[in-house]
Amino acid sequence: MGLLTVGVFGTSRKKQEKRVPIHPDQLDWIDDEIRDHLFFEAGYGLQFGMSDTELAKISGGVLSRQELFQRCNIALLAKPVQEDFDDMKVGTIHWGWPHCVQQRDIAQTAIDRKLTLIAWEAMHRWSAHGDWQMHIFQNNNEIAGYAGVHHAMNLIGIDGNYGPSRKAVVLSFGSVSRGAVRALHARGIHDITVFTQRHYFLVADQMAGVKYYQFEEDQDGNLMSLHPEHKSRPFVEELVDADIIINGILQDTDHPVMLVAEDQNDRLKPGCLIVDVSCDEGMAFSFAKPTTFEAPIFKAGKVFYYAVDHTPSYLWNAATWEISNSLTPYLPIIMGGPERWEKSETIRRAIEIKDGIIQNPKITSFQNRSGDYPHPELKTPK
Repeated sequence: MGLLTVGVFGTSRKKQEKRVPIHPDQLDWIDDEIRDHLFFEAGYGLQFGMSDTELAKISGGVLSRQELFQRCNIALLAKPVQEDFDDMKVGTIHWGWPHCVQQRDIAQTAIDRKLTLIAWEAMHRWSAHGDWQMHIFQNNNEIAGYAGVHHAMNLIGIDGNYGPSRKAVVLSFGSVSRGAVRALHARGIHDITVFTQRHYFLVADQMAGVKYYQFEEDQDGNLMSLHPEHKSRPFVEELVDADIIINGILQDTDHPVMLVAEDQNDRLKPGCLIVDVSCDEGMAFSFAKPTTFEAPIFKAGKVFYYAVDHTPSYLWNAATWEISNSLTPYLPIIMGGPERWEKSETIRRAIEIKDGIIQNPKITSFQNRSGDYPHPELKTPK
């Protein structure tokens, strides 16, 4: 079997999304045979200073957006929306961020059109024994936290180097939260406490000057904080005097974490800035919902809530470089087709839907669907 063709999209129907999958300055890193099967959207390189003529010379060619959908086997499109899936021909392979667990319509279109969705959000490196090692796009995730903090603080005009001293609380310590802490340090915020669901002494790559503690649910389902020097207490007590709260929790859609109960919202400090980088609707905070670059922040009672769901686009060039650097090693595997996918744990485990058949059970559980094709919605909860 020959290599599959890839349509590399340079525009997004998602407003203010400027990241693209492959940075033009990295094309020289890709083997000629692979490049010959890459087709780029017209205008792809212009924002990087590369003309269509130059791009066509070092790739399979330059096509219109619609031609990419119709002529290529694979749609390499970072941030698709429903209309993009509507434009895909039957049997298309999408490689990007589909986020189809929580987006019922996208999952349904994939089922109906027998699409294959290989999700960047599910791409991880695994050991030979099957143990998780790292997320492939961890640097992009760091930028998400880093850019989100900078943007949100700019919007309400605060800083740590100037003005009153401020206290920050960060939830979780994965890539998103590490980027957020870097931004807090850069903005002069030094009173930073991180809470994770792991024991604090098991948190790897701890940053100097940051305090680490644990939070967990008690047997009654109440969220509690744990300190080595005193007994546990309701977690909301850790948030009531925070000036900035960063949520970087990777939620389990089957068992989401609520950081603040709705009847406790008024206990948060007036003027507190919540930067919800995870931005899962209805999770963590009762008022949680994704926001946009056009309307990035809103007032929820006495607090400011920011939840732009694609913050790396704020630093689109740097983010594109990191995405491209992470993605290009997997191009030969993706283009090699299903047989090659099965030999890569990173790719095999990232297939959410294959030929219209759901592979990730979280899609069926979250959307209350049957596990059997064509995965109809169940009338009663499972």
